[in-house]
Amino acid sequence: NIVGLLTEVASTRMGTPVEISPGELSGSTKGLVEYRQQANFPNPWPGGIWRVRDIMDYERTASDALLEACTKHREDILSGIAMMAMDAVKLGAPGEYYRIAAEQRDPASAAHLASLMQENGVEVLYSASDKAYYIPTAQPYGRFVKEMLSVQRYPKVKLVAGPNIVPPYDMTAWSLPLIMGVSVEKVKISKDKQTGLRGLKDSDWPQGEVTDAGASRYIVTHESNSVSKLINTVLAQKGSVSVTGASFKAGGREFPSGSVVVENVKDIKGLATKYSLDITGLNEKPNVKMDKGGEIKLGMYKPWVASMDEGWTRWVLEQYGFPLRSISTKDMKEQKLSSEYDVIVIPDVSKEVLVEGKRKPEEGDMKYFVDFPPEYSGGIGKDGVKNLKDFVERGGTLIALASACDFVTDEFNVPVVNVLARAKSDEFNCPGSLLRINIAPNHPVTYGMPGEVPGFVNQRIAFQTTPPASEMTRSVLAWYPNESEDILMSGWILGAEKLQRRAAAVALLNGKGKIVLFGFRVQHRAQTEGTFKLLFNAIHWGAMGKN
Repeated sequence: NIVGLLTEVASTRMGTPVEISPGELSGSTKGLVEYRQQANFPNPWPGGIWRVRDIMDYERTASDALLEACTKHREDILSGIAMMAMDAVKLGAPGEYYRIAAEQRDPASAAHLASLMQENGVEVLYSASDKAYYIPTAQPYGRFVKEMLSVQRYPKVKLVAGPNIVPPYDMTAWSLPLIMGVSVEKVKISKDKQTGLRGLKDSDWPQGEVTDAGASRYIVTHESNSVSKLINTVLAQKGSVSVTGASFKAGGREFPSGSVVVENVKDIKGLATKYSLDITGLNEKPNVKMDKGGEIKLGMYKPWVASMDEGWTRWVLEQYGFPLRSISTKDMKEQKLSSEYDVIVIPDVSKEVLVEGKRKPEEGDMKYFVDFPPEYSGGIGKDGVKNLKDFVERGGTLIALASACDFVTDEFNVPVVNVLARAKSDEFNCPGSLLRINIAPNHPVTYGMPGEVPGFVNQRIAFQTTPPASEMTRSVLAWYPNESEDILMSGWILGAEKLQRRAAAVALLNGKGKIVLFGFRVQHRAQTEGTFKLLFNAIHWGAMGKN
């Protein structure tokens, strides 16, 4: 029951007009197989000079047409929207709700999901008796609710008779509970129970609390993403942070490995409230091995070639309080990285962009590349590769995201290979789906994670590892299930069998240095909150023991 208008317009060359020959215009797989006049393309542009003025005219025409149609057919449009709303209400069952428990692994993410739905016009109610958010299916936005909270299955569309379907060109999964790591269930409740539901109040969001506030140190379990905000805040205050290497009991409660102990904290109650964390005071130091956290000297590579993933990742890390610095191509080649950083993140950019500063053309595509000015062209080259290797050898931690992993496996001597590096699209295709991934317990990178997560996958990356020699230790952090039919959770995939038992994330200890490879999109477009923690933990792991 949402009416929208999407327009997309071809750009110019940074405001400079471009000339397009008619032979350079072509269709695509986005519902326009051929570039010609047809039902969904009634007025094709014939080619010629394309200016900023043309872009403005196109958008103005679309806007004016929408306003004119709404003005002329106001009653029809409003009555149509009302009818769709009533139809949507009828599709929902009386007494049927989506229930989001406020108390779960990460209460802040659960509350965020409920808040997102409310921000988009969805009716969200609260039950104080069982501390849960309830979303009725019988409401005007009921279809939207179902779409956002259910799993997706891509339709098998065929242009002609036969076995081949039209493959998707973009994401096929957007189930918010899976992406955000939040448990949601559909329930039927009685009329008596429904009377206890009410609209949301400020007090219904997680408040956080401190038990034994006068203690000398405090502990919090690691399940919530907000724990990283607490760690970064305490470190910025020059307080002390340690992570437990094993589970232990204190005050009649079991604390799992990876729990965070903080000392010398300013306003612990305020931080618990701000980050929606339940924090417990400890009068005695835990009798288990603990790794001390250190100041985070964190850098992320920012190539000259624009990287959307670099921007999204930078935004996520900034939101969680990581003190991030960007590393330019020039810095990567010339700086002594080990003196400036403890942890370096390489975003989802290809090896060609990293080393050469140019994207690799697909087979059969034109190799033409528009050169930047000399001071903004090229990649890190041999000098940058050598510099990164030296950084790891001197004790630095290198974290590679998605396609950047191929750079590491090719340039560093590691017992890891991407077995899908040469796979064709008709052999393996996963344009953006949620896949079942198993998580290894009790590793610093996986602290606070459940044993299984939905991982967002949109590239051909799957690792084969082998036992290394004595100078190196490798840990498989995450892997795909043994059976191909267990892999897809939401969306669409071709060639799932090629992922069976393959590693999805790997950590390596090489002398003093560390390398972490994430083959799936742990922080995709700042949306996959359920796997943010893996990136956060990897950064914290790289800074452990640095003070």
